[in-house]
Amino acid sequence: MLLTTEIKPIALGQSIFSAPKIATRQELQNQLEYINASKQEHSYSPAVGKLYDLALSYVEDAEKHAINGGRSAWVMGIWDSPLMYALDIVPISLTELGRLGSNDAMMIAEDYFQLPKETCSMVASVLGEWYLRRNHPVKEIIVFNRSCEPLNLGWELIADEGFTVHRIETVNRPRNNDPERLAEHVRFLAEEFEDLAIRLTGKPVDQARVAYEIERINRILGKVRKILDLRKNNPLYIRSLATMFLLMGSGHYFGKPEEYEAVVDLLLSELRVADYIQAARGKVIPLAWVGGRGQEFGVYKTVDDCGGAILAWSTPNVWRHDWVNARTPLESIALNMLGGPEGYGGSPVHRLKPIEELIEEYGAKGILFYSYVGCSFAGVHQEIQRDHFHKLGIPSISLEGSFQVGPPSGQLLTRVRAFVEMLS
Repeated sequence: MLLTTEIKPIALGQSIFSAPKIATRQELQNQLEYINASKQEHSYSPAVGKLYDLALSYVEDAEKHAINGGRSAWVMGIWDSPLMYALDIVPISLTELGRLGSNDAMMIAEDYFQLPKETCSMVASVLGEWYLRRNHPVKEIIVFNRSCEPLNLGWELIADEGFTVHRIETVNRPRNNDPERLAEHVRFLAEEFEDLAIRLTGKPVDQARVAYEIERINRILGKVRKILDLRKNNPLYIRSLATMFLLMGSGHYFGKPEEYEAVVDLLLSELRVADYIQAARGKVIPLAWVGGRGQEFGVYKTVDDCGGAILAWSTPNVWRHDWVNARTPLESIALNMLGGPEGYGGSPVHRLKPIEELIEEYGAKGILFYSYVGCSFAGVHQEIQRDHFHKLGIPSISLEGSFQVGPPSGQLLTRVRAFVEMLS
């Protein structure tokens, strides 16, 4: 479990799975409680239980790895993991700071860092949580400067608290990026990776190791796609929250590649023979999720409880297709980070066609657009995408949620409930 040393909740190593009953939605107050409830809801699936166990031990075990002489580092947790594993560094996704962190992060961000209340909740939560963890063993942060401008400024603030920030210069791929310019960007970013490897380890990266890690992620992504394909016909066997954790793990494996792949294999074997789980309301409304991987787990639970199921996922994960091969393994990472040859990254315009394909493939009847409170970056994306799908006649709802620990607002859940019931 991810905890800080300066708050007073569960001690490191203490189990959260000792509750005698599943709490009702009104009783669930934080992400840990939602995971606890979801694990019990999936009591018929050993694979889902193991998936949650991997997630809950992720950060603590990565820190123990560092204490025992290994290397761990905070990363974005999407495109960087193959390189990190090739360097024998366990990558810890910074999104875990908001998912399983403390209740004090926002207060620290506003009081200590003097961030205004209007600051994006992701930026504030990450900075506050890192400050609370300043005496923990993992002090290296590896980031891409294309993330967003507020985060770029945040790296400057946290570097003053004893963290070493390794910044990778890159670009957001523009709408009309020609092939020659793209090739130039790919070469530049691959050189950035080469320089990063030397800064981190003192020697060039083993390109064969990088190639091995790309082969591994492609193998795992193929299995994840099979799971999501099987889930079309039995959507409630793996409910929406558990599916989100499955997709998150496909990027970083929760720090344990072999164990994560074993869970994927087990889940795949379960789904192939699983009995159909009937929805309480008779039929399931297939939905698409577009945007950030929401931290407010009550939204996922509300969708499922109202008869919906999120089947189509357009998140920062690159699960939809294999990592393509480029001239070198490092250029392959660079090309995939920039959206691949089809241009799925960068400008939100690039993402319209892939989202259309997702909706068609999974039969989604509506879209939930999700962004974090205060994120103008995602707001622009949503406006472009929402307008596009409105013209296509596909219903959608825009949701703004918080990044930090805590329950979702009643208003947010009411809007989600009304949207799903409208589609039914």
